[in-house]
Amino acid sequence: MEDTDSITKLLKLHGSELSAVKANKTLVAMGLLVEKERPSSKYVGKMKKYKALSEEGLHYGVNVENHNSPGQTTPHYFVDTFAQLLSLIQQKI
Repeated sequence: MEDTDSITKLLKLHGSELSAVKANKTLVAMGLLVEKERPSSKYVGKMKKYKALSEEGLHYGVNVENHNSPGQTTPHYFVDTFAQLLSLIQQKI
């Protein structure tokens, strides 16, 4: 399996001043990241939002199971192809 990491760490690794929040908003606009919901484990009837890679986004990473929140995933991006993804993000900003 390829090495993956969080967008925050990869942005820093590539010397980008782009924030993870702005990068994620751009990825949502590009259709590579989608916003999903799951029921809150603490509050009955309340939904929690999280982001996951879309089918197209899975070319750039994987959705990792979040151990703290069952039923929720966290996007992790392939280290080897992140520069290409970062270039796409920067073109869209």
